[in-house]
Amino acid sequence: MSRPLCATAAVLIALMALPASLPAQTPEASRVASARELMEVAGAAKQFDEIMPLLLRQLAQGFVAVAPDKATEIHEVLGQLAGRFSDRKSELIDQIAVLYAEKLSQDELSALIGFYKSPAGMKFVAMQPEILRQSMMIGQRWGAQIGREIEEEARQELKRRGVPL
Repeated sequence: MSRPLCATAAVLIALMALPASLPAQTPEASRVASARELMEVAGAAKQFDEIMPLLLRQLAQGFVAVAPDKATEIHEVLGQLAGRFSDRKSELIDQIAVLYAEKLSQDELSALIGFYKSPAGMKFVAMQPEILRQSMMIGQRWGAQIGREIEEEARQELKRRGVPL
């Protein structure tokens, strides 16, 4: 798995591991409902559907690396667990909806929902997966190039100081 996907999985696991307790002052139900709708029309809820396969694939790779002779059983067990844990996506969405409702007013939520329901908003949502994929590739290339340049300059300066590497 590439590093960005591992990082994404790690962030999502960390998000899911956060305490389930909500703040003492929960926003009114109508704002939370609007926040859930915003997540739906903005495509955030759908993105969570892509996370579970990534997490399961990462787990399978790790388990199979430890016990390659048990790959069939590992994939079978993880396949059985996939549906059960994918159904729990709503728990995460509910918690994140509360965050949106705490940070945005009803008017702001309504305006954002209106945007995402507009033709421009729907186009924006539809193109996001490809934009994110391409952005990750651009970021990887940029990071690799910067890393090589830093390494080269550091080696030159360390060599100049008598530290051969």
